[in-house]
Amino acid sequence: MTLRQAMSLLEREGLINSRRGVGTMVAHNRLRKQHQEMRSFSEEIRARGGRPESRLISLELAIPAPSVRDFFQLREQQKVYEIQRLRLNDGEPLALELARIPERLCPGLERFDLAKASLFEVLEQSYGLTLEACTEEISAEIPSSRQRNLLSLPTRMAVLVVDRKSYADDGRPFELTRSVYRGDRYSSIVHSVREKKSILRAPSS
Repeated sequence: MTLRQAMSLLEREGLINSRRGVGTMVAHNRLRKQHQEMRSFSEEIRARGGRPESRLISLELAIPAPSVRDFFQLREQQKVYEIQRLRLNDGEPLALELARIPERLCPGLERFDLAKASLFEVLEQSYGLTLEACTEEISAEIPSSRQRNLLSLPTRMAVLVVDRKSYADDGRPFELTRSVYRGDRYSSIVHSVREKKSILRAPSS
């Protein structure tokens, strides 16, 4: 009974995972993203003491879909770079990322080794962009078989999808990214502050 109580406490604390038919396993620490900070994947991992890695799956110039073209305010024949990378933390797959960036902002981007270089650092240091803000929409999805294989996902595990829109300091949109994270290795922390409201008091007689 004492052992069961101890195991139950460890599971509530998130230190172990128990699954019927599988057994009990030590839980991996999750990467926790603080939402006040606009950081690249590499910066986020390093800030938490990890070792970021990337594997470039594809990099190509493409005619964007209408919704992407409208976001970047492109003409019909203008292209975007589509960069797909597998992102790793300490050698383990953490996220599958597809980034889209207008060619007009960074011509010749393919000459950089984006398996080793941080994309944000390339944009800032080589193209003079000042990156300022982003918005992120987070949702949960059932992964495709391809995503499951690339991320080495266990069966019956959902993924956390982060759709990010990023802007330079002059208001120009420069990046549209969709990242698919392992649901057991990533969590998002949002800090909210309640707006202070003035209290109306009845005048004293």
